[in-house]
Formats: sequence, C-alpha cells, structure tokens
Amino acid sequence: MNYGKLNEDVYERSVVKVIKANTHTNSTENKEFYNGAEIGNFCAVFPCADTANRSTSANGFASAQASASGKNAVMRAYEAALNSIAANGILGSYDWAYADISLFVPEKLREIKVREMLAETARRADELRIPVLNVNVQVLPWVHMETANCVIHMALNGWVERKGASPDDDIVMTKWIGLEGAALIARSSRETLKARYPADIVQETAGFLQYLSVMPEAATAMKSGASDMQAAGEGGIFGGLWELAAKNSVGLVADLKCIPVRQETIEVCEYFDLNPYELMAGGSLLITCPNGSALVKTLADCGIASAVIGKITQGNDRIIRHEDESRFLEPVRGDEIYKYYKKQM
Repeated sequence: MNYGKLNEDVYERSVVKVIKANTHTNSTENKEFYNGAEIGNFCAVFPCADTANRSTSANGFASAQASASGKNAVMRAYEAALNSIAANGILGSYDWAYADISLFVPEKLREIKVREMLAETARRADELRIPVLNVNVQVLPWVHMETANCVIHMALNGWVERKGASPDDDIVMTKWIGLEGAALIARSSRETLKARYPADIVQETAGFLQYLSVMPEAATAMKSGASDMQAAGEGGIFGGLWELAAKNSVGLVADLKCIPVRQETIEVCEYFDLNPYELMAGGSLLITCPNGSALVKTLADCGIASAVIGKITQGNDRIIRHEDESRFLEPVRGDEIYKYYKKQM
C-alpha cells in the first residue's frame, strides 16, 4: 500500500464495508447511526431525534478526527480536524466542544520539541475556545517522525444538514493549492532551498502554515448559501476535488488554469520534482454554490482570496481541462509530500 491515507477502493472495501457489515448500529437498516464519516468526509454527525428527554439542548453530536506527521504535527492535526467540522457547516452551531490528542514521537526527539508542539496548539485552542482536554504522548521505537492524531467532539445546537452539491453548481476554491505541503518542505529543507532561492522566499513559504484554517471562509460560505464544502488536505487539490465529487455522487469539470497557486509553491515543487496539484493542500476549501462569482466577491470583501475553478456536472465523470485538452481525474494514490520524505530518508 502507498504511504498516507488508504485509497478509496481499499478504504471502501476493507474499512467501510467491514464496519457496516459487522456492527448493527452502523448497518444500513439503522439510519439513526448511519450519518457517519466516509470517503471525503471525516466528520461524523449523530442527530438527536428526541431532545425532550435529554439533559442537553443539543440537537446532535459531531466528532471529527485528523492526523498529521512531521513539523508542527499537533497543531496541523488540530486545524485539520477543525477544518472537517467547518466544511460540514457546524462551527457556530454548537454548545460545547473539546479535543483529544494522541502524539507518537521517536526516541531521538528532544523534550523541548514536544513542549513546543503542545504549547503552539494550546495557544490556538485558547484562541478558538475549543480546549484540549486530554493528551496521550508515547515514545515508540518504530516511530521515525512525530505523528499526531486529534479528535474533536461537539454538542450541536441549531445545526441543519446541507442539501449537497447539485449539477450546475459552481466550484469555488479558497486561497492557493499546496500551502501545507510547501510550508512543510520549506521548514524541513531551509538551507537546501536557500542555496537556490532568496532567503525571504524560503521564509515566506515556511510561513504558509498561517493559512491552514478554513473556518473564516466556511462561515462566509454558509451565510452565502453554499450547497456543500470540502476541506482539501492530503492528496492535494486533485484529491479534494475527487472527494467532493465522490461524497456527492456527482461529476465535475475543473479548469487547471483557474486553480490558484503561489509562485513559491511552484518553485519548491520544481526543485524537488513534485506535482503541486497532488501536494498536501491544507488551507484550501472547496465550496459548491449556485453563483460562484458572487461568492468570490463576498469572500474578497472579507479579505479571503478565492476563484471559481469549475462546475458540478451530471453523471460520474470527473474531468480536468487544460486549454484544449481534457483528461479524467482519478483517485489520488498518496500525496507528493511522502515522495519528498522518502527522498530525504
């Protein structure tokens, strides 16, 4: 198997089907428990049909999880879990929320690095008022890179499920592709990159982690009538587009020339021979809506860069266009960041 997330076929065959087949509460006959995480959606929602006999006013509960490895792993896992929740339109509709974190580190990692990772996340959690309640840290002999997993739990209040993407909806993408991957590479290979590029460009790229949160654009999109949202991440923007289409059972057409990318990301990818469209894209949100141009203007008024990059279509064909050429989008097999890590090892 490839590094990173399981590909769609393996995940569906060996995870989803196994869980649903062997657990009564997850079976297709019991819809009360059926709105769970799936391909392209790692936030599960448990709606409460009857709140009269409950000790909470919540109309449902949500749980989202995410993992991250390498530099700033804890904070990135925390942000990615929040992004999954934001893409489900939940933020702003909850009574309480908290996070649990597991961190696995190699023996050679110094204690101060653990402290720095957790302090960074604690500051962010305090800012968002979504506290970290439990942290499990383990030093393991087979772990060669710090790896974090974050689970965020929420009690929902006033949450309404979105209708989902429909044919003829525009696809809007926020910010730029490959932000998270380019930042990780710049932080891990600073000196190597400085030998070829000006130091300020390398520093700027390393700072792309400041763009990881998609909560502001998700909130704006919800108010503007978005039909669906997908937080991009592992697998790059191509992976995000595939997951958006797969979870809605629709097709799409995306124009390569319309997909925004920073020049710094292009330089980093060229240096290490990586595909920026399949590079970890945390910080970009895919939004479907009837009027993409209006949403782009609204986002711009909020200081958020975005662009209309395509349309939702009938059927299941997922197509990428580049000038006069078209090709079918395929499920991404891994992420380019793992190709980079493999070269470094």
